[in-house]
Amino acid sequence: MENCGEIAVQIAASGPDSNWPHIMEAIFTAINSADKSIHITTPYFIPNDQILTALKTASRRGVEVKLLLPKKGDSWAAKYATNSYILDVLESDIEVYHYCKGMIHAKTMVIDGEFSSVGTSNMDYRSFEINFEINALIYNKEFSQKMIAIFNDDIEDCEQINIDEWKERGLVKRLKESFCRLWAPLL
Repeated sequence: MENCGEIAVQIAASGPDSNWPHIMEAIFTAINSADKSIHITTPYFIPNDQILTALKTASRRGVEVKLLLPKKGDSWAAKYATNSYILDVLESDIEVYHYCKGMIHAKTMVIDGEFSSVGTSNMDYRSFEINFEINALIYNKEFSQKMIAIFNDDIEDCEQINIDEWKERGLVKRLKESFCRLWAPLL
């Protein structure tokens, strides 16, 4: 077996058998420590208040925040719930991209091009509090740069969401989003 060098990796696990949402806390801490950039890819963006506030605060203090989501999801309810958060993050100057080449199911985050998280946890209530999840927290600049390169390749297959166009989406869509957001903790 070839030696690939030494990379610092920490494993964070969460689930209903834990007293603490370890993955959520790791993500929260990473977002709050960001100085330059945050790149997140997730199929479901239904953040709790702590993560949403951390992302918006990071953007408002000058951190470049980019969020990559699938344009078409595998759950209509989760998709509408995700969409209910988009205007909120756009108003905080967070860039939101819809992946157009199908369902993207990656769950990654890169902070400042130096720290990465890769795992099973979505950016949602269920992953933080209910489901059994595991993420690798990787403290390596070279690995993180590769993750950013993958993120940037995926951006090529995306359309960026424009805040003015997003505000013009129809009333029926906004009502569906509001309804699904009520059920967000269960999705």
